[in-house]
Amino acid sequence: MNKVVLAYNFSPERLQMLRQACAVLKVNCKEVAPEQFDDAVGFLAGIKDCPREAVNPPENREDELSEALKEAAGKTGEDPEVVKKAAGQMLRQASREEMVFLCGFDMHMLNRFLAVVKRGKLKSIGMKAMLTPSNRSWSGRHLLQEIAAEHLYMKQFNKAMH
Repeated sequence: MNKVVLAYNFSPERLQMLRQACAVLKVNCKEVAPEQFDDAVGFLAGIKDCPREAVNPPENREDELSEALKEAAGKTGEDPEVVKKAAGQMLRQASREEMVFLCGFDMHMLNRFLAVVKRGKLKSIGMKAMLTPSNRSWSGRHLLQEIAAEHLYMKQFNKAMH
């Protein structure tokens, strides 16, 4: 499989920086237009047998996330309803956040990519995901929401631990 980076929600300037980072690694960088956000990431990455139409998981993770956030908020003394409301806003905004979706990367290549990003002008990219057998048929929009939910949960969980 060819190595490709799918870029979601990058400004023209940051996309150019990402393309430069990818060029250093000899990796193809493909900008994903907003009208393609509902296409399967595997299709966009050029996987032969992956259909264009996304098949997102049927389970409703919002309820699960909501309960986990309420529990973590309770441990930190925060108002669970305030945390839940903020979480909802963050998840709605997730579809506008920068994300890279890395296809064909092994751990060595992932580490090289992260090092090039960190040392370069980009410095960081908030949301990152790698192609897996489970997520190859998901839409980019779904991936953005899943990653945002994970970030949100981990942030609240870390507050509860400290």
